[in-house]
Amino acid sequence: MKAVVVEHRGEAGSLKEIAMPQPGEREILVRVVAAGVNPIDWKSRDRGDRPLPFVLGQDFAGVVSALGARVSKYREGERILGIARTHGAYAEYTIVPEESQYEPVAKIPDGVGDADAAALPTAGLTALAGLEWLRVGQGTTLLVNGATGGVGGFAVQIAHDRAARIIGVAHSGSEAFARDLGVDQFVAYDTEDVVAAVKAAHPAGVDAVLDLVSDAEGLKRIAGLVHAGGRVVSTIGATDADWFAARKIDAVNLVVFKTLQSSHAGLRTLLELVEGQRLRVAIAEERPLSEAVEALDESKRGSVNGKIVITVG
Repeated sequence: MKAVVVEHRGEAGSLKEIAMPQPGEREILVRVVAAGVNPIDWKSRDRGDRPLPFVLGQDFAGVVSALGARVSKYREGERILGIARTHGAYAEYTIVPEESQYEPVAKIPDGVGDADAAALPTAGLTALAGLEWLRVGQGTTLLVNGATGGVGGFAVQIAHDRAARIIGVAHSGSEAFARDLGVDQFVAYDTEDVVAAVKAAHPAGVDAVLDLVSDAEGLKRIAGLVHAGGRVVSTIGATDADWFAARKIDAVNLVVFKTLQSSHAGLRTLLELVEGQRLRVAIAEERPLSEAVEALDESKRGSVNGKIVITVG
Protein backbone atom coordinates (compact mmCIF):
# COMPACT_ATOMS: atom_id res chain seq x y z
CA MET A 1 0.00 0.00 0.00
CA LYS A 2 1.01 3.65 -0.42
CA ALA A 3 1.82 5.70 2.68
CA VAL A 4 3.68 8.89 3.59
CA VAL A 5 6.56 7.59 5.69
CA VAL A 6 9.40 9.10 7.73
CA GLU A 7 12.33 6.65 7.60
CA HIS A 8 15.24 8.76 8.91
CA ARG A 9 15.65 11.54 11.48
CA GLY A 10 15.23 14.98 9.99
CA GLU A 11 13.27 13.82 6.95
CA ALA A 12 10.03 15.57 5.99
CA GLY A 13 8.48 12.28 4.85
CA SER A 14 7.82 10.83 1.41
CA LEU A 15 5.26 8.67 -0.38
CA LYS A 16 6.36 5.04 -0.42
CA GLU A 17 5.05 1.54 -0.98
CA ILE A 18 4.95 -0.40 2.30
CA ALA A 19 3.39 -3.61 3.58
CA MET A 20 -0.26 -3.45 4.59
CA PRO A 21 -0.71 -3.78 8.37
CA GLN A 22 -2.71 -6.69 9.76
CA PRO A 23 -5.23 -6.21 12.58
CA GLY A 24 -4.85 -7.92 15.93
CA GLU A 25 -7.82 -9.68 17.47
CA ARG A 26 -9.28 -6.46 18.95
CA GLU A 27 -8.24 -4.20 16.07
CA ILE A 28 -9.81 -2.85 12.88
CA LEU A 29 -8.21 -2.52 9.45
CA VAL A 30 -9.52 0.67 7.82
CA ARG A 31 -9.33 1.68 4.18
CA VAL A 32 -8.58 5.38 4.53
CA VAL A 33 -10.67 7.73 2.39
CA ALA A 34 -9.56 11.05 3.86
CA ALA A 35 -7.09 12.23 6.51
CA GLY A 36 -7.09 15.45 8.51
CA VAL A 37 -4.02 17.66 8.92
CA ASN A 38 -3.15 18.86 12.45
CA PRO A 39 -0.16 20.73 13.91
CA ILE A 40 0.62 17.63 16.00
CA ASP A 41 1.41 15.81 12.74
CA TRP A 42 4.42 17.99 11.93
CA LYS A 43 5.31 18.61 15.57
CA SER A 44 5.62 14.88 16.30
CA ARG A 45 7.74 14.50 13.16
CA ASP A 46 10.00 17.45 13.96
CA ARG A 47 10.60 16.43 17.59
CA GLY A 48 12.45 13.39 16.32
CA ASP A 49 11.48 11.16 19.26
CA ARG A 50 9.27 8.58 17.50
CA PRO A 51 10.55 5.11 16.65
CA LEU A 52 11.45 4.83 12.96
CA PRO A 53 9.99 4.30 10.46
CA PHE A 54 6.49 5.72 10.99
CA VAL A 55 3.53 6.84 8.91
CA LEU A 56 2.57 10.49 9.23
CA GLY A 57 -0.86 11.76 10.29
CA GLN A 58 -3.46 10.50 12.73
CA ASP A 59 -7.01 11.73 11.94
CA PHE A 60 -8.92 9.67 9.38
CA ALA A 61 -12.26 8.84 7.85
CA GLY A 62 -12.57 5.54 6.07
CA VAL A 63 -14.27 2.20 5.61
CA VAL A 64 -13.85 -0.94 7.73
CA SER A 65 -11.91 -3.38 5.57
CA ALA A 66 -11.20 -6.25 7.98
CA LEU A 67 -11.81 -7.07 11.64
CA GLY A 68 -9.87 -8.83 14.33
CA ALA A 69 -11.48 -12.00 15.65
CA ARG A 70 -12.75 -10.38 18.87
CA VAL A 71 -14.13 -7.13 17.43
CA SER A 72 -17.90 -6.90 17.96
CA LYS A 73 -18.91 -3.24 17.63
CA TYR A 74 -18.14 -2.72 13.93
CA ARG A 75 -18.80 -4.51 10.65
CA GLU A 76 -16.96 -4.65 7.35
CA GLY A 77 -18.12 -1.91 5.01
CA GLU A 78 -19.09 0.54 7.77
CA ARG A 79 -17.76 4.09 7.58
CA ILE A 80 -15.78 5.15 10.64
CA LEU A 81 -13.64 8.09 11.77
CA GLY A 82 -11.07 8.37 14.48
CA ILE A 83 -7.47 8.86 15.53
CA ALA A 84 -4.76 6.43 14.40
CA ARG A 85 -1.83 7.62 16.51
CA THR A 86 0.11 4.38 16.32
CA HIS A 87 -0.22 3.36 12.66
CA GLY A 88 -0.74 6.80 11.08
CA ALA A 89 -3.40 8.11 8.70
CA TYR A 90 -1.54 9.37 5.62
CA ALA A 91 -1.87 5.96 4.04
CA GLU A 92 -4.24 3.82 2.02
CA TYR A 93 -4.89 1.65 5.10
CA THR A 94 -4.47 2.02 8.84
CA ILE A 95 -5.14 0.05 12.03
CA VAL A 96 -7.10 1.24 15.09
CA PRO A 97 -8.27 -0.47 18.28
CA GLU A 98 -11.98 -1.20 18.65
CA GLU A 99 -12.09 0.79 21.91
CA SER A 100 -9.38 3.15 23.18
CA GLN A 101 -9.11 6.53 24.87
CA TYR A 102 -5.77 7.02 23.14
CA GLU A 103 -7.17 6.21 19.70
CA PRO A 104 -10.96 6.67 19.77
CA VAL A 105 -13.19 5.71 16.82
CA ALA A 106 -16.88 5.99 15.95
CA LYS A 107 -19.25 5.29 13.07
CA ILE A 108 -19.86 8.11 10.60
CA PRO A 109 -23.54 8.98 10.08
CA ASP A 110 -24.82 9.00 6.50
CA GLY A 111 -25.30 12.76 6.60
CA VAL A 112 -21.63 13.54 7.32
CA GLY A 113 -19.14 13.54 4.44
CA ASP A 114 -15.72 11.91 4.53
CA ALA A 115 -13.73 15.16 4.39
CA ASP A 116 -15.74 16.69 7.23
CA ALA A 117 -15.37 13.52 9.30
CA ALA A 118 -11.60 13.37 8.74
CA ALA A 119 -11.22 16.99 9.87
CA LEU A 120 -13.06 16.48 13.15
CA PRO A 121 -11.27 14.15 15.59
CA THR A 122 -8.16 15.79 17.08
CA ALA A 123 -9.15 19.44 16.69
CA GLY A 124 -12.79 18.84 17.59
CA LEU A 125 -12.05 16.75 20.67
CA THR A 126 -9.41 19.26 21.83
CA ALA A 127 -11.92 22.10 21.51
CA LEU A 128 -14.60 20.09 23.30
CA ALA A 129 -12.28 19.05 26.13
CA GLY A 130 -10.97 22.60 26.56
CA LEU A 131 -14.45 24.08 26.82
CA GLU A 132 -15.53 21.39 29.28
CA TRP A 133 -12.55 22.07 31.54
CA LEU A 134 -13.22 25.81 31.32
CA ARG A 135 -16.88 25.21 32.21
CA VAL A 136 -18.07 27.27 29.28
CA GLY A 137 -21.82 27.74 29.26
CA GLN A 138 -24.50 30.36 28.88
CA GLY A 139 -23.15 33.80 29.73
CA THR A 140 -19.48 32.74 30.06
CA THR A 141 -17.08 35.37 28.74
CA LEU A 142 -14.51 33.32 26.84
CA LEU A 143 -11.34 34.51 25.11
CA VAL A 144 -10.08 32.21 22.34
CA ASN A 145 -6.53 33.04 21.33
CA GLY A 146 -6.09 31.50 17.87
CA ALA A 147 -9.78 31.64 17.02
CA THR A 148 -9.63 30.79 13.31
CA GLY A 149 -7.41 27.70 13.26
CA GLY A 150 -8.61 24.11 13.46
CA VAL A 151 -9.16 23.91 17.23
CA GLY A 152 -10.14 27.56 17.56
CA GLY A 153 -12.74 27.38 14.83
CA PHE A 154 -14.46 24.43 16.49
CA ALA A 155 -14.17 25.98 19.97
CA VAL A 156 -15.77 29.25 18.87
CA GLN A 157 -18.72 27.46 17.29
CA ILE A 158 -19.32 25.11 20.22
CA ALA A 159 -19.06 28.01 22.69
CA HIS A 160 -21.46 30.03 20.54
CA ASP A 161 -23.87 27.08 20.59
CA ARG A 162 -23.66 27.17 24.39
CA ALA A 163 -24.57 30.91 24.40
CA ALA A 164 -21.18 32.09 25.64
CA ARG A 165 -19.82 35.58 24.90
CA ILE A 166 -16.74 35.04 22.74
CA ILE A 167 -13.69 37.22 22.21
CA GLY A 168 -11.68 35.90 19.28
CA VAL A 169 -8.02 36.74 18.69
CA ALA A 170 -6.56 36.16 15.22
CA HIS A 171 -4.87 37.91 12.28
CA SER A 172 -6.65 41.00 10.99
CA GLY A 173 -7.26 39.33 7.64
CA SER A 174 -9.36 36.66 9.38
CA GLU A 175 -11.96 38.93 10.97
CA ALA A 176 -14.80 38.09 8.59
CA PHE A 177 -14.14 34.36 9.01
CA ALA A 178 -14.01 34.69 12.81
CA ARG A 179 -17.27 36.60 12.98
CA ASP A 180 -18.92 34.04 10.71
CA LEU A 181 -17.88 31.34 13.20
CA GLY A 182 -19.62 33.22 16.02
CA VAL A 183 -17.08 35.60 17.59
CA ASP A 184 -18.73 38.55 19.35
CA GLN A 185 -15.61 40.71 19.75
CA PHE A 186 -12.68 40.38 17.36
CA VAL A 187 -9.13 41.44 18.27
CA ALA A 188 -6.42 41.50 15.61
CA TYR A 189 -3.08 40.59 17.17
CA ASP A 190 -1.16 42.16 14.28
CA THR A 191 -2.76 45.63 14.45
CA GLU A 192 -3.63 46.18 18.11
CA ASP A 193 -2.50 45.35 21.62
CA VAL A 194 -4.57 42.32 22.57
CA VAL A 195 -4.36 42.85 26.32
CA ALA A 196 -5.22 46.56 26.11
CA ALA A 197 -8.14 45.96 23.74
CA VAL A 198 -9.69 43.20 25.85
CA LYS A 199 -9.12 45.05 29.12
CA ALA A 200 -10.84 48.14 27.74
CA ALA A 201 -13.91 46.12 26.76
CA HIS A 202 -13.93 43.88 29.89
CA PRO A 203 -12.51 45.88 32.82
CA ALA A 204 -13.82 43.34 35.35
CA GLY A 205 -11.96 40.54 33.57
CA VAL A 206 -13.01 37.53 31.52
CA ASP A 207 -14.14 34.17 32.89
CA ALA A 208 -12.07 31.83 30.76
CA VAL A 209 -9.21 31.69 28.26
CA LEU A 210 -8.58 28.97 25.69
CA ASP A 211 -5.08 29.70 24.41
CA LEU A 212 -3.88 27.76 21.38
CA VAL A 213 -0.82 29.80 20.43
CA SER A 214 0.93 31.67 23.27
CA ASP A 215 4.26 30.72 24.81
CA ALA A 216 4.67 30.81 28.60
CA GLU A 217 5.43 34.53 28.82
CA GLY A 218 2.66 35.46 26.42
CA LEU A 219 0.18 33.39 28.39
CA LYS A 220 1.17 35.09 31.66
CA ARG A 221 0.49 38.45 30.05
CA ILE A 222 -2.96 37.32 28.99
CA ALA A 223 -3.57 36.08 32.54
CA GLY A 224 -3.97 39.72 33.55
CA LEU A 225 -7.29 39.68 31.71
CA VAL A 226 -8.77 36.87 33.84
CA HIS A 227 -10.62 37.67 37.05
CA ALA A 228 -9.92 35.81 40.29
CA GLY A 229 -11.60 32.44 40.13
CA GLY A 230 -11.29 32.31 36.35
CA ARG A 231 -9.82 29.46 34.33
CA VAL A 232 -7.13 29.11 31.64
CA VAL A 233 -6.32 26.28 29.23
CA SER A 234 -3.21 26.00 27.09
CA THR A 235 -3.12 23.32 24.40
CA ILE A 236 0.62 23.69 23.75
CA GLY A 237 2.02 23.19 27.25
CA ALA A 238 2.59 26.86 28.12
CA THR A 239 0.84 26.93 31.50
CA ASP A 240 2.66 27.24 34.84
CA ALA A 241 -0.17 26.04 37.09
CA ASP A 242 1.50 27.22 40.32
CA TRP A 243 2.08 30.72 38.93
CA PHE A 244 -1.58 30.99 37.97
CA ALA A 245 -2.76 29.50 41.27
CA ALA A 246 -0.91 32.23 43.15
CA ARG A 247 -3.12 34.69 41.26
CA LYS A 248 -6.27 32.69 42.09
CA ILE A 249 -6.67 31.38 38.55
CA ASP A 250 -7.06 27.68 37.73
CA ALA A 251 -4.90 26.68 34.75
CA VAL A 252 -4.04 23.48 32.94
CA ASN A 253 -1.97 22.17 30.06
CA LEU A 254 -4.54 20.15 28.15
CA VAL A 255 -3.49 16.76 26.76
CA VAL A 256 -6.51 15.64 24.78
CA PHE A 257 -5.99 11.86 24.95
CA LYS A 258 -5.98 12.10 28.75
CA THR A 259 -9.46 13.65 28.83
CA LEU A 260 -12.88 12.02 29.01
CA GLN A 261 -13.75 13.68 25.71
CA SER A 262 -11.16 11.56 23.90
CA SER A 263 -13.61 8.72 23.44
CA HIS A 264 -16.33 7.23 21.28
CA ALA A 265 -18.79 9.43 23.20
CA GLY A 266 -16.74 12.55 22.48
CA LEU A 267 -16.69 11.80 18.76
CA ARG A 268 -20.44 11.14 18.84
CA THR A 269 -20.99 14.54 20.48
CA LEU A 270 -19.11 16.25 17.64
CA LEU A 271 -20.95 14.26 14.97
CA GLU A 272 -24.32 15.13 16.50
CA LEU A 273 -23.42 18.83 16.41
CA VAL A 274 -22.48 18.50 12.74
CA GLU A 275 -25.62 16.54 11.94
CA GLY A 276 -27.73 19.18 13.68
CA GLN A 277 -25.99 21.95 11.68
CA ARG A 278 -24.76 23.48 14.93
CA LEU A 279 -21.11 22.85 14.02
CA ARG A 280 -19.65 23.52 10.59
CA VAL A 281 -16.38 21.97 9.45
CA ALA A 282 -14.46 24.73 7.70
CA ILE A 283 -12.25 23.00 5.15
CA ALA A 284 -9.63 25.35 3.77
CA GLU A 285 -8.49 22.96 1.04
CA GLU A 286 -8.17 19.33 0.02
CA ARG A 287 -4.91 17.83 -1.26
CA PRO A 288 -4.06 14.38 -2.63
CA LEU A 289 -1.95 11.94 -0.63
CA SER A 290 1.04 12.76 -2.84
CA GLU A 291 0.97 16.35 -1.49
CA ALA A 292 0.71 15.46 2.20
CA VAL A 293 4.15 16.85 3.08
CA GLU A 294 3.32 20.14 1.36
CA ALA A 295 0.09 20.24 3.36
CA LEU A 296 2.08 19.85 6.59
CA ASP A 297 4.36 22.70 5.52
CA GLU A 298 1.31 24.89 4.98
CA SER A 299 -0.05 23.97 8.38
CA LYS A 300 3.32 24.76 9.96
CA ARG A 301 3.30 28.26 8.48
CA GLY A 302 0.10 28.91 10.43
CA SER A 303 -1.63 30.74 7.62
CA VAL A 304 -4.66 28.47 7.22
CA ASN A 305 -8.16 29.33 8.43
CA GLY A 306 -9.93 26.05 9.10
CA LYS A 307 -8.70 22.61 8.19
CA ILE A 308 -6.63 20.99 5.44
CA VAL A 309 -7.75 17.50 4.40
CA ILE A 310 -5.77 14.85 2.52
CA THR A 311 -7.84 12.81 0.07
CA VAL A 312 -6.71 9.20 -0.11
CA GLY A 313 -9.27 6.83 -1.62
